[in-house]
Amino acid sequence: MVPVVIHMLIPAENPARAGQALNILLVTENPTDRSFTAPVTFWGSLGGPWRPLLTEEREFPARSHPHLYFTIPARCLTSAFWEGQEVEELALAAGETAPGPGENGVLVFFE
Repeated sequence: MVPVVIHMLIPAENPARAGQALNILLVTENPTDRSFTAPVTFWGSLGGPWRPLLTEEREFPARSHPHLYFTIPARCLTSAFWEGQEVEELALAAGETAPGPGENGVLVFFE
């Protein structure tokens, strides 16, 4: 897999509205001389295991610094999606795989 560097994940709202879609800006970089398309996966955690929320294919031109916009679906921000757990604060991360131990992501609060 060609490396995508993720510099920043910025939620459009914080606090966000529970049960409504959430727009995200992802600041990335392709430091290579090769253009490619790769999946970007967003992960969420309410303090337990990380769960995939959204995966979309995106283009990464050679030697570029793309700012990418995504929308986390409203269904992923409900207690039904989280098996009855109330969504009050959600850690968000982006990457090929779920964050490892000690990786916290960006905390989004909900009202």
